Amino acid sequence: MSDPNGPTVRRRRLGSELRRLRERAGLDQLAAANHLECSTSKISRLERGQGLAKQMEMRSLLDLYRVTDEDERTAILTLHKTAAEVGWWEQAEYEEVLPSGLGVYVGLEYDARALQCWELGFVPGLLQTADYARAVVSSLPRLSTDEVDRLVKARMQRQTRLTQEKDPLELWAVIDESVLHRPLGGADVMRAQLDALAEWTARTNVTLQVYRPKDVHPGLRGSFSLLEFGPADPRIGYVDSPGGNAFLEKDKQVRVLADTFDRLRAGALDPEESAALVRSLAAEEK
Repeated sequence: MSDPNGPTVRRRRLGSELRRLRERAGLDQLAAANHLECSTSKISRLERGQGLAKQMEMRSLLDLYRVTDEDERTAILTLHKTAAEVGWWEQAEYEEVLPSGLGVYVGLEYDARALQCWELGFVPGLLQTADYARAVVSSLPRLSTDEVDRLVKARMQRQTRLTQEKDPLELWAVIDESVLHRPLGGADVMRAQLDALAEWTARTNVTLQVYRPKDVHPGLRGSFSLLEFGPADPRIGYVDSPGGNAFLEKDKQVRVLADTFDRLRAGALDPEESAALVRSLAAEEK
């Protein structure tokens, strides 16, 4: 069992292991719930990596699932221990203000090897300046100044995955051209954002493409992301909307997003043309 990079993926890997062991033992979630004297919804959350059992509960489940091989038990209990580590996004400063589901996404993003995203309305969050991010976050309803500050700080913290020296996140972003002409925060903020985008395109782990307007194109239904991990972990799709966010994990769902992204980047300006356009717009703003 290879070791995932961070706590979010570790929890998901642990959940998959628990489900595999339960099914191998020929048991359903109700049997596991009765054994722990808990609800089936708790077992479901554990198997989706959305919670963490206590060590005593883990040992009890391994007994129920007839896991007697000491090496297998040790590997699973070790994974459980490392999954209990707390990511920076789970600290109270951020956890209290991150919208429901976004904390999980940030954890997955932190653990990801590569990220592909299509953005219809904004500069991708990982490429935003602090002032641009503030303009975006401030548009959300019912947020205090302190909450806005913490959300902006969290967004800036996320960018460290792109700039770290060892194994930085590989980002491939396709954005609608309208994003470059929407002056969020005012002219000065947008000018600085365009300059920052031009700088991002110089990094070898960041690829940016601009999609020129067309009457109908595959990205009109909305923005989305695709997260890639190690070979043992499947890709995950993520869609955010005013009605909530959704994690798409079924093969068919992920394939639809991947096909849509491939069509978008095939129809967009190539990376060199896109970088030149961004630099040109940045120069016009000065």
